[in-house]
Amino acid sequence: MHTLTRLCTTTALAAALMATSPAWADVTAEQVWTDWQEMIESSGAKVTYDSAADDGILTINDLVVTVDDTPKTDIRLGAVVLQETGDGSDQVLLPASGPIVIQSGNDKATLEQRNTGFSLIVSGTAGDMIYRYAAKEFSLSLIEYLKDNTPSDGQQARVTLNNLTGALHARMTGLRQLEQNFALGKLSYALDLNNPEKEETFTSEGSITNLQSDVNVSIPENIETLTMTEAVENGLNLKGSLRYNDIAARFAYAENSDTVIGSGETGSGSLQISFTKGNDGIVDASESISFGPVRLRLDGEAKSNDTFTIRFALDQLGARLDLGIPENFETFNAGYGNTSLLALMDAGFRAGINLNYDGLNGAVSFRKKGETGSMSAVSEMLDFGFSMSREMLRVSSASKGTEFNLESVDLPIGAIRLAVAQTLQDIRLPLNTTPDPRPFIYHEEIRDLAISDNLWAMFDRDAQIPRTAITYVLNVSGLGNWLIDPFAPEFDTPGNTKGQLHRLTLHELLLSGAGVELAGAGDFTFNNDDLDSYDGMPAPKGNLGLKLTGGNHLLDTLVKTGLLREGTAASLRLALGLFTVKGEGDDTIVSHIEADGKGELLANGKRLK
Repeated sequence: MHTLTRLCTTTALAAALMATSPAWADVTAEQVWTDWQEMIESSGAKVTYDSAADDGILTINDLVVTVDDTPKTDIRLGAVVLQETGDGSDQVLLPASGPIVIQSGNDKATLEQRNTGFSLIVSGTAGDMIYRYAAKEFSLSLIEYLKDNTPSDGQQARVTLNNLTGALHARMTGLRQLEQNFALGKLSYALDLNNPEKEETFTSEGSITNLQSDVNVSIPENIETLTMTEAVENGLNLKGSLRYNDIAARFAYAENSDTVIGSGETGSGSLQISFTKGNDGIVDASESISFGPVRLRLDGEAKSNDTFTIRFALDQLGARLDLGIPENFETFNAGYGNTSLLALMDAGFRAGINLNYDGLNGAVSFRKKGETGSMSAVSEMLDFGFSMSREMLRVSSASKGTEFNLESVDLPIGAIRLAVAQTLQDIRLPLNTTPDPRPFIYHEEIRDLAISDNLWAMFDRDAQIPRTAITYVLNVSGLGNWLIDPFAPEFDTPGNTKGQLHRLTLHELLLSGAGVELAGAGDFTFNNDDLDSYDGMPAPKGNLGLKLTGGNHLLDTLVKTGLLREGTAASLRLALGLFTVKGEGDDTIVSHIEADGKGELLANGKRLK
């Protein structure tokens, strides 16, 4: 694994050598080589080489990059030639093919690089260079792998880049400023790996088409010695984007006659990332990703003849992360490595997350010891969001057309099915202390939740209760204010009066299902100067209207099924009678609750308090 990790490092360093910055003035081969060495050594690596210069031509032989890690890794890159062209620029020449050797401890990998139509031109001046590069094809292939100095036969790996073009502008202005853009027609790979000791093999091949990137980075000198405040104040900045047309991959894995075969692909996608200095001592950081459609297929079979299949699809997937981070983030420490959340929020920290998808369709089926089972999930869409700042906490979600099915011999009640037409949630809560009331919202919905008959039959075998879909809606808003900061340690102290409620509006209450429907709406204001009339609760003023349909019939049915005793049903009817009157229509009762704000409470005109 260490050698494979070093392979990734080698690829990055090779890319750096190929793509490190109109020509304003002459730049010499020596200046280009000095710039490369500074760039490599700034990452902590060391460079050794033999060089020869002759009439504007600088030849670098036996180039070795050493990473002093555990274990130490040597990356032997061979020879590079830098030739001055006479027009103020330099041409970098690589052999059409040649070895690259990575040695880490007792592990050694020998790669072969091949290139066709390769071109790298460097122009500009010392400390301000432009690198323009292109290649019709560039590839790296594994030709030998030694594990503990012993050849590991049959290992094959290859990465190929086709139709590569790009440019990188590198400047030193107190900052190392890098501006790069590249376009790649196609990146393809192929792997064939095996472990004879475990009878284990893995093969895979895949590709990415039309990969494009734009990156703008500014890095202060000696950044490793700077605090985040110092780095940002000295110009640390990052903006970048990555786009592609499609990704496709296939793989097969086998171990001791157990096999897994899979494939996946996704349509066009993009990635955006940003890290910049904002206002009022805040660093603005964001990342967003979007791609689709996505398709994944897996098939597995064990030597015991157990099998499984997985099918997964998404039409579109998107995600976004937004952060506001105080520049002096390192100073917010409450001891023992714990960050003081109160101080952090007061300094302007904020966080926001959004995740959304369209057209989810997934299914799993399996056979185990001759028995079969399956599970599937379908969802038309989902949108989830979370954000928190010093001002407000918000949690929101919405979904449509969701269905879940589960079938297995291990389920004694048989197959399970759940389906919901729509869900919604919107919670908004102020998070700071203010003398004036602030608005809040609590809104959630579950509409048309349907469950399979066998779940109903667990408590209603003869289907006496109407098996209609269930809907639940609670939509409340109001005004209130905190007396104690929600982030302060004393907020959790028992007995503290944490806040005040000034207004509460019930826009909609709806609970329906099993032949019953309860609906209501109301509006109240609260007098926080009167905490005596309702035993410590601020005195309310307003009204609430409720309507219940089908309640009596449901009580009768519950008694018939044995789920409710007759005496309990009678007590419930008596209690309802104290607060309700007969409404319009069969089996309908209503209730109108009024509070006068002075301690008097009425139900349908009758005084309760």
